Amino acid sequence: MFIDSHIHLSHPSYSTPFLYYSPVTHSLSTTTRSNLIEEFRSAKISAVIEPAIELESNERLLDLSREYPDFVFPAVGVHPTRTPQTPWSARKQVEEWSKDEKVIAIGELGLDYHHARREQYRLKQKLWFIWQILLADKRNLPVILHIRLADRDTIRILRFFKKKLHGGVCHCFTGDAETARIYTQEFGFLLGIGGYLLQGTETSRALEEAVKETPLEFLVLETDGPYVKPKAPEGISGKQWKKSRNTSLMIPEVAKRIAEIKGIDVEEVEQITTKNFKTHFKI
Repeated sequence: MFIDSHIHLSHPSYSTPFLYYSPVTHSLSTTTRSNLIEEFRSAKISAVIEPAIELESNERLLDLSREYPDFVFPAVGVHPTRTPQTPWSARKQVEEWSKDEKVIAIGELGLDYHHARREQYRLKQKLWFIWQILLADKRNLPVILHIRLADRDTIRILRFFKKKLHGGVCHCFTGDAETARIYTQEFGFLLGIGGYLLQGTETSRALEEAVKETPLEFLVLETDGPYVKPKAPEGISGKQWKKSRNTSLMIPEVAKRIAEIKGIDVEEVEQITTKNFKTHFKI
């Protein structure tokens, strides 16, 4: 069985009928969230983690986890790019959500320096990052990190609070082998590997080397659906692909690519990444 360690399944883009790609049929079709979840199960996707993005998403994902209690596992928090518009007083609400017995992690939390510096509000990002690390420590929970173009500051903060960490995942990892080594060997984090590995770009080539050098025991699979789609499959136009949503059905494809890079059977990738997830998140 496979596990998607990162998908935003309660996202509004899944709330109305949407276009998606099935690697099994090699075609695009329209579906709904409930039908898609049933298709996940048929495709050997046994569970997913849904982390929070903006503040309001916490309620949506907790509701979805109650609707699918053995399938959707929630993580609560505030995404770094959403911290500028999130009142500091909202910490009280996030802390209340974190008390829910279904919550298995805090996240997404971290730093994102992708946008122009004046739009980044780096200080506020760091304040929320540190506060959420401390919240995870208080709850004895792992974290789901969102780090984009900010490894230097992230590593500095993680080193300072190292004794407060209880593991976690570097979601959507795209760094090089040395950065992978720091996150895995120094902090014990898993690396979330997803659609970037299937994009055939310069980023994916650097990521291939990191995947090759990182022991399988530190990898988990993810999609970040509806975001981070792989390269458009043969026969699917760019326009159609742009309209479609990324889903957990791409997880076996990510596993196949990891197996190719490491020269091992895909069954081994399936078994070890699932074990990594279950051990790390205690489910």
